[in-house]
Amino acid sequence: MKKRFALFVTAAVLAALVILPATASGVITLTPKEKRVVALINKIRVNHGLAKLAVRPSLVRGARSHSTEMGALKYFDHDSYSGESFARRLIRHGYDRAGYSFWKVGEDIAWGSGLYATPEVIVDGWMHSYMHRVVILTKTFRNIGIGVTSCADGYGECTGEVFFFTLDLGRRVR
Repeated sequence: MKKRFALFVTAAVLAALVILPATASGVITLTPKEKRVVALINKIRVNHGLAKLAVRPSLVRGARSHSTEMGALKYFDHDSYSGESFARRLIRHGYDRAGYSFWKVGEDIAWGSGLYATPEVIVDGWMHSYMHRVVILTKTFRNIGIGVTSCADGYGECTGEVFFFTLDLGRRVR
């Protein structure tokens, strides 16, 4: 019975991920954790002489769907559980290449629980990791999307509250 319920929840989450991007409006309201990550990233960028990033709903939808999927299916990777790359996911959620002469995206992911799940600790960890820092400090990026979900939000079973963070950055030029 428990396995059937878990399979049903997984199927429902994956179905929502496929349907949501096509029906979601262009308006996104960030959660407090998501707002804090955006504020921290923009402060870091300004301190390094870089442009602030503007929140793009398509990047938020892509980031949230990935954080949700990682929590639901209990895995940690830039690629989706089915093998879809993060770039393909962002295109599927509306941050597409069509009509643009320049298109570039980058992604950082993290997870944590308890004191290790605060935006401050997660962003600090990214800044102390060379590859994650490179993404955050890429000069050409102008757009940001963030998705922070918890596997305790009803997605799968977990011990304690584990948060998954997906940070997607990009730029498109016509």
